[in-house]
Amino acid sequence: MKTLFAALLLILVAGIANPCSALDLVPFPVRNLSPTALVHGLPVAESAKLLDTGNKALITQFDLANNCALNIKNNEATLLDGTTYIATLGLRYGIRDDLQVGIDLPWVWHAEGFLDGFISDFHDFFSLSNGDRDKLEDDQLDYLYYKDGEERLRLQDETDGLGDLRLQLAWQFKETEKSSFALQSQLKVPSGDADKLTGSEAWDIALSLSAQRDLLYGDDQGAIWGGFGFTWLGSGEFIEEEVEDYAVSGWLGTGWRPINWLVLKLQLDGHTALYDSELTELGDPTAILTMGGTLGLNDKTTLDIGIGEDLAVYTSPDVTFHLRLTHRF
Repeated sequence: MKTLFAALLLILVAGIANPCSALDLVPFPVRNLSPTALVHGLPVAESAKLLDTGNKALITQFDLANNCALNIKNNEATLLDGTTYIATLGLRYGIRDDLQVGIDLPWVWHAEGFLDGFISDFHDFFSLSNGDRDKLEDDQLDYLYYKDGEERLRLQDETDGLGDLRLQLAWQFKETEKSSFALQSQLKVPSGDADKLTGSEAWDIALSLSAQRDLLYGDDQGAIWGGFGFTWLGSGEFIEEEVEDYAVSGWLGTGWRPINWLVLKLQLDGHTALYDSELTELGDPTAILTMGGTLGLNDKTTLDIGIGEDLAVYTSPDVTFHLRLTHRF
């Protein structure tokens, strides 16, 4: 983890002094990082504009998700209170102008965290609801789920490990001067561990369609993008009796580039329920709003910075912080 932060800092410092040409407008590749959702292979909002033949992109991504939810209903009960960190190393490669392959390898770490007090103070300052935070102690780790008196999930000790490997293949079947369309497929390999909440130990297959339309706002450039996908959820070892057979995902976002080295972005992501449950945390659709932007560090390196909020409360983490460093070569 320290090595990852050091690499990010070195590239950031090296890039600040260099000029940057106009940035591409691309989506936030974010997903639901609730401990009961991150183990599944849902598609994310990848760019509909693929790399040119022979071009490569090296990706270093870091996500931090703070969870706080408590619910008891009929014969079910869940407590999701903790912080999850995910560091991901990824690579994209343009096989030809209309075909791209990719791989993402995540490292997942569940811990007590340190942000509960800050988030509570933030909510109080803006007169926002703290939800279940007032009922729970700050900075603890409790991921629990019970049904019919049987324990289906328990994680109370800090743990980390390799997550599920994701293999991608994208085909850009149409591209014009202002519009791009791509069909993307993903295979989730069960390299994670269900007991550590780093994977479901199931093979998942996802197929998604993404589109982007470039827009002009005076002398500045903007874009809108969107997409939807289907995921076939395999039979694994994580709450396997309740997992749905499939899930539908979707996203819609926009970006505006006021200056060459800065893009401001707003994006809405969601998916259908992943479990057959009466609990909101497991059995309701998700909606996440991510706000932030992209900084151009130099002509080949960009840094995404985003903050996600759970519009559908309790169905995803209370807050998510997203960093993604991309270097093209």
